[in-house]
Amino acid sequence: MRGQSVKGEKNGVGRGRRLLRGVSANVVVLGVVSLLTDLSTEMIIPILPIFLVSLGATGLIIGLIEGAAETTASLLKVVSGWYSDRVRRRKPFILGGYGSSALAKPLLILATSPWHVLGIRVTERIGKGVRSAPRDALIADSTEARSMGIAYGFHKSMDSLGALLGVIALIALVFAIGASLDAGLTAEDYKVVFAVAAVPALLAVVVIALFVRDVRGKAEAPKTSFVSGMRDLGRPFRLLMVVVMVFYIAEINVAFFILKGLDDGLSDLEVILLYALFNLTFFLMPITFGRISDRIGRKPVIAVSFVLYAATCLIMAGAGPWWMLVLGFGMMGIYKAASEGVFKAYVVDVVPEELRGSALGAFHTGVGFVMLPGGVIAGLLWDQFGPAPMFLYGAVVAVASMVLLLLMAPPDIAHISSERPQ
Repeated sequence: MRGQSVKGEKNGVGRGRRLLRGVSANVVVLGVVSLLTDLSTEMIIPILPIFLVSLGATGLIIGLIEGAAETTASLLKVVSGWYSDRVRRRKPFILGGYGSSALAKPLLILATSPWHVLGIRVTERIGKGVRSAPRDALIADSTEARSMGIAYGFHKSMDSLGALLGVIALIALVFAIGASLDAGLTAEDYKVVFAVAAVPALLAVVVIALFVRDVRGKAEAPKTSFVSGMRDLGRPFRLLMVVVMVFYIAEINVAFFILKGLDDGLSDLEVILLYALFNLTFFLMPITFGRISDRIGRKPVIAVSFVLYAATCLIMAGAGPWWMLVLGFGMMGIYKAASEGVFKAYVVDVVPEELRGSALGAFHTGVGFVMLPGGVIAGLLWDQFGPAPMFLYGAVVAVASMVLLLLMAPPDIAHISSERPQ
């Protein structure tokens, strides 16, 4: 079966070693790396919109910054993924990408305007652009096809656990330095948080250098050019990408969830606790959804995630009472758990093994390509009409995306693959 015969490097971590059912040691190590990196990132993300507002940013500027940062990262992912296929090595891209991101984060200490933050966020996301597709391809290289959903679910779960721990660490640090989230952070408080947040990111780089191993399969490295390689991904992949890009142009960044909580009168601390709830539900569910997708296929799980997202947007559009905000943040985490890892497994299902890095890179790039206009649209709707129309926009596009998924997305082969001879 495509992608089943893979052996580790001489001192590598191959598929033979299993620390969890369906999850290899390499995938576990990459999960730890993501946990540490997201611990670092999520000490910053919950307060970044608040920090930007303190620097004079509007909703449009915040949407532009987040959209530009993610788009920059995504434009690099297709190139790094394709090149990692060509050289049949993933680790150098992973190490370099995580390393450059870790070095960029402390630069937030120097930011005194929203445009400084834009430059730093774009620089930090360049590292993500270099690492993401090769890392996701290495997860696939290290996993049997019948367990792909579980492997990606485990990785997303570790990612979300890091985010949850990051929020907890942020709250603990704020109290430790004698600051108050209710009263608002001072400029010096922000500098302390940004400096401490860089530490786990640097530790993640050390873990990569010591423990991550490249894994080689039987598939030959593609000899085609970049353009030919993209064409070779095939029609099923392109149909899937149509659905992906339509949906993600209307995925509302979680920064706007945070702003909605503030707009409804919650304190900084209360909003950050809601953000922790989002990460808690995100942490608890990805492995379950991944396992379900391995058994019944990817398409039904993705369809359910679109429904969950539409419902989340409707709840946030009408939110005002605190319990609706709690429900909205919690459901956003469940939607993320049902979609992100399963989407990656879906991509791996429909492309040849030798083009996994290219396909995952193209997937990330397609998402990023629509995030910038999506962020601008969300910001304009927020500034001109308020939160409710912005969230209603997300709900309508989610329903349209589900229809496209059911009509256009390629046949789901996850359950077929598990029945093929090993």
